[in-house]
Amino acid sequence: MKKIRVLAPFLLLLTGSFLLTLQAMGEEVYSPDRNMHVRIIFSEKIYYQVSYNKTIVLQASPLSITVNNKTLGYLPKLKGSSAQSVNKSITTVWGSRKEIRDVYNELTLEFEGNFSVKFRVYNNGMAYRFETRLKEKEVYVQGEEVAYRFNFGTTAWMLDGQSYESNYRNVSLDAASITNFNNSKDKIFLPLVVQSTPGIKVAITEADLRDYPSLFLKRGNDYENFLAGTFEKYALTVKPGMFSNYAMVADKEAGYLAATSGTREYPWRVLIVSERDETFADCDLVYQLSKPSAIPETGWIKPGKVAWDWWHDYTVEGKDFKGGINTATYRYQIDFAAKYNLEYIMVDWLWTDKYDLALVNPEVDIKQIIEYAKSKGVRVILWCPGHTLHAQLDKALDLFAGFGAAGVKADFFGREDQTGIRMYEEIAQAAAKRKLLVDFHGCTKPTGLSRTYPNIINYEAVLGNEYNKLEDKVTATHKAILPFTRSLQGPMDFTPGGMRNNVNALHPIFFTLPMVRGTRCNEMALFVLYNEPLKMLADAPHVYESDTVVTRFLSKVPTTWDDSKVVSGKMGEYILTVRKSGNTWYGAAITNEASRELTLDCSFLGEGTYTATIFSDGINADKVGADYAVKEESLNRNKIIKLRLEKSGGTIFRIEEKR
Repeated sequence: MKKIRVLAPFLLLLTGSFLLTLQAMGEEVYSPDRNMHVRIIFSEKIYYQVSYNKTIVLQASPLSITVNNKTLGYLPKLKGSSAQSVNKSITTVWGSRKEIRDVYNELTLEFEGNFSVKFRVYNNGMAYRFETRLKEKEVYVQGEEVAYRFNFGTTAWMLDGQSYESNYRNVSLDAASITNFNNSKDKIFLPLVVQSTPGIKVAITEADLRDYPSLFLKRGNDYENFLAGTFEKYALTVKPGMFSNYAMVADKEAGYLAATSGTREYPWRVLIVSERDETFADCDLVYQLSKPSAIPETGWIKPGKVAWDWWHDYTVEGKDFKGGINTATYRYQIDFAAKYNLEYIMVDWLWTDKYDLALVNPEVDIKQIIEYAKSKGVRVILWCPGHTLHAQLDKALDLFAGFGAAGVKADFFGREDQTGIRMYEEIAQAAAKRKLLVDFHGCTKPTGLSRTYPNIINYEAVLGNEYNKLEDKVTATHKAILPFTRSLQGPMDFTPGGMRNNVNALHPIFFTLPMVRGTRCNEMALFVLYNEPLKMLADAPHVYESDTVVTRFLSKVPTTWDDSKVVSGKMGEYILTVRKSGNTWYGAAITNEASRELTLDCSFLGEGTYTATIFSDGINADKVGADYAVKEESLNRNKIIKLRLEKSGGTIFRIEEKR
């Protein structure tokens, strides 16, 4: 890697024979393909500027961290620097591909004050982090300056609510356009994707977040298009809050963000940069920047599909027992899962007391349910409130493991201060000791912890299908935005599989057996498109039994992959992706509220002849969302396939080599 230190004179004032110059020291580092350029400037603060293909996409933005009331990065004094180039492969436990190429150039800057700033530059993005080696064993972090400075006229795909479970909107960052944003109470949830220039997008997020509060953004209080980091302060005391008081939220806050070790690495501040929308929909950068697995033996970690009870409201049809939160309903779920070779069922809320997980609902015989599931080759995942689980961690997990449960779904966290973030790692670590899987719900965004603890096989942090029971917000456009925004963080518990498919502008809200926006094939396509290692089939067994052609096809779709390729896509409009499992390829596409035709070039296939089974929108799917057609087609790697998608539509296909 070529690394250059720059001594650049900046002309400030020239009056007659008087010349005033400011000598600003700097460093720079390029991506391996030299398209990405990061320039670091030392002035009153440390600044960094990012260019892509010789176009500035991030103006010089300051960075600093205040520890024990001393700002590291203010009037910086560089002691030295070192650089390295890395070209290696990462073998994954599960994911979109078995192997990730990890190629980057790294620059480490050592400063007086026993701290350093490390920059990594990849072909598709960059990241920086602080590292400290302070003499104090424990320190207090009063603040961290995280800033992103963009030009006027910039827009961003941004969550429009104070929750990850919100819609993305494309909004202007210009001051006149967001006057309703209140820095005293509002915050921007990550990730967001900025249209930095007419041709280049920049996604902002973080990685390797551990024992430190989560990063949010706020709008600068000035005219410029500045975004600044903001954090939840350390909670000294907590109180019950959120839905039904399941969470414990901050009551009294400290005057600092974190109490932590004087020697540590801080989270990576990450930018993903590209001219192609497809880059954001197929990006492993958060995973690459996170710590390798802390679990020595991972063979027991088995992602898969799960029959889910809550979404369809425990409905049962054609049986001689009352559907509900009871043993008979869960045995019924197990029979369904076994018939279609689903790996798991979920026992969701109200099977246990929310404040004491040892108090079990007498209508739910957990031991019998788990034993019955075991006899059918199915395993059981148990829901619980995250705060109660953490408070009773060893007691509860020993109990669940003793039952023979496969894992836990931990829900309703509701806080992202240092303690709240630490809870995720402590739960994952304790669960791993007992060989239990973890599905985080009502939670923070993923930031790479599932690489460190791959028993974490899903996160929610998304406006998913559960909102079809509550509001009409999960539109076809929303579903076509998520692969380019939320998905770039990591696994996403969207819970697809709704079988009452509506393509009209509005649909009625039913808490029991809700509808979904989009065609049947649009909903089926999510089983391939979305990164969900634990993929819940959201609808009721009797509904799936009404269309066994669809159900048998979906039951065979893998949830993790050997390789993946985003063929084409445009944020909020459409996406076409193919993924490989063994010798079989699966592919899928969805569109927004506009119909369109996409082209699939089959050159990704090997030599030989293949058979494709293709589900596509039916001729009447523009009015009847459940209408679809199935066909088989012979093809080879020279074939070009035309895929027709109706409005709010989709397609899903399987390609197998002929024997």
